[in-house]
Amino acid sequence: MERGHSRGPQHRTVTALADALALEGDPRRQLVELAREGRLRDHWTRRPTGLCELPRSVDDFTGRAAELVWVSELVYAERSPDVGVVGLVTGSAGLGKTTFAVRAPHSVRASCPGGVFFLDLLGMSQRPLAADDAVQLLLRALGVAEQQIPGETQERASLYRSLLGDRRVLVVLDNAASEEQVRPLLPGGGAGRALITTRRLLSGLGGVRRLVLGPLPLPDSTQLLTRRGGAGPRSAAARCVWATAATAHSALPRPPTAPGAAAAPAGPARRRR
Repeated sequence: MERGHSRGPQHRTVTALADALALEGDPRRQLVELAREGRLRDHWTRRPTGLCELPRSVDDFTGRAAELVWVSELVYAERSPDVGVVGLVTGSAGLGKTTFAVRAPHSVRASCPGGVFFLDLLGMSQRPLAADDAVQLLLRALGVAEQQIPGETQERASLYRSLLGDRRVLVVLDNAASEEQVRPLLPGGGAGRALITTRRLLSGLGGVRRLVLGPLPLPDSTQLLTRRGGAGPRSAAARCVWATAATAHSALPRPPTAPGAAAAPAGPARRRR
């Protein structure tokens, strides 16, 4: 970059800058990582437009403040060279897992300079997306030319993990079908992060951060219905129907708990590590 030949600064330049600013610990490490990503991007092909793009978030998203903080903590979690940082969001049908999985990455997008990628794994369909096909799609989205994608499944997964290890990215894997489907799609360590949503427990996945998405609390349900229905009902009868609908929405059944799992605290969001 100093000579106009590269978009990323040389390592000695970054080190000198960090020394001049007296940076230590996490600030120094983050500066070095961001500079390294700039150099790595010089070796990648341009990302195909529209491939694994994060969808637009809904305008009337309501509540889930604690859950959004949980995703932020996932993104900012300390990196490990050997263990990937993975978040797993579980919950029953109709609770808004996909809506949440779209909204949350938008709130942390600035912290993922390597990109945010979204892939529907079609877990509830008759033909869920095969893991090998999913890896190929994500490699393309990460900028690997189709002719450079290895033919062997293990080689594809290895290349994918190496790219995630080098880039501060967030990969959202929505609607997962099974542990076998998502395992090849998870980071093996380093800078990359993954966020999974599923109706199933996926209790076979070890070392993941778990969040049980519960129904919206009654005030949030009421606010959501008000946003979608306009100013809200005026008559007493209409308000009664309105309140009944909000109460029903906030009382949706919760998903089952994995056998042997510790009881989670009450509330709309329940975390397990």
